[in-house]
Amino acid sequence: MLRVSIAGESTLLAGARRLVLIALVLGGCGAAAAQQGEPGPDPWEPYRLLEGTWEGEIDGRLGRGMGRRSYEFVFDGLYLVSRHASVRLSQEQSPEGDYHRELAVYSFDRERETVVLREFMEEGHVIRSDCRTEARGFVCVAEEVESGSGIRARLTVEIADRYRFREIYELGWPGQELQH
Repeated sequence: MLRVSIAGESTLLAGARRLVLIALVLGGCGAAAAQQGEPGPDPWEPYRLLEGTWEGEIDGRLGRGMGRRSYEFVFDGLYLVSRHASVRLSQEQSPEGDYHRELAVYSFDRERETVVLREFMEEGHVIRSDCRTEARGFVCVAEEVESGSGIRARLTVEIADRYRFREIYELGWPGQELQH
C-alpha cells in the first residue's frame, strides 16, 4: 500500500514525494497501456468517408426519385447516426409516388468485433444487420426484422472516392429474391 502524507513536511521533501507519487502513477499507466497492446485496425475506417450530408438520385423497383442522407458520429465516435429521406413522384412503377424516411444507428460490437446497423423505418420496421468490410466499402445483411415477418434485407455501400458512393438497398419478401 502506498501512503503519502505531505502535511507538515518541508517544501523540498513534499515536492520529492509528489514526484515519486507522479512517477508511480504514470509508470502504472504505462504498464497498463503496454498490457493492452497496440490498437487494432479502425473498424470505422470505411464509414468515415460517409460523414456529412449527401444528396442524389435514387432508382429502384419503385422508380426514380431524389434522396438525402446525412451521417454524423456521436458520443465521441461511439455511434454513427444516419438520417434518410427520399421522394419519388408519381410514375408507372409507383402511381401514387413514394416518400420514405428512416433513422439508422451504426455501433461497434466489441465482443463480436463487428459493426451492427439498426434501421428504424417510418413504416414501423426495425432491421438489425451485421456489417462486414469489403474492399471498397461495406455490406450489412439483416439478421433480425421487427414488425416485418419474413422480410430479408441487404445494404451494400460502394465507395468510389472521397466525393461519391453508391448505396444498393435490397429487400426480399417471403418466397422472393432480394431486389432493389
